[in-house]
Amino acid sequence: MIVVHKVTIGNGKTDPIRQGEHKRIYVGCAQSDIRYREMLVNFRQRWEFYSRHTFDFLTSDKSGLEPEVWKKKVKKTIRDSDGVMMIVSAHTSKDEAALWEIDCAVSHGVPIVGVDVGQNPDNDIPEKLEGKITKYGWEWFAWFIDDL
Repeated sequence: MIVVHKVTIGNGKTDPIRQGEHKRIYVGCAQSDIRYREMLVNFRQRWEFYSRHTFDFLTSDKSGLEPEVWKKKVKKTIRDSDGVMMIVSAHTSKDEAALWEIDCAVSHGVPIVGVDVGQNPDNDIPEKLEGKITKYGWEWFAWFIDDL
């Protein structure tokens, strides 16, 4: 069974200040970078200051799943998302699952951004994320989400 974590940001109610839509953002990463993914999705109070949208963060864990079962479920989640944020570190280009998530988003035309967590001294960026990297920071994330 795939575990999809759903973290809802904002209350989803109409707010005269916030005119944006409700978005679904898939957050992927290399297995060794899960701690960065969790930091990103768990600082929900910070998002209220930056994004004009409300949104859900969606993630997945492969825990005990056969690779093809995991891929099938994640493919559907990515295709149904408004955008994908990929954590990028020195591990990303070496993690087959992370590379597959990137390829899945790109091949299905889902907007994607790489989130540089500052743990990539050789600046090894997966080819399909070249030119699509942003800094790790709430204002940078909000720009991506607000442009969806």
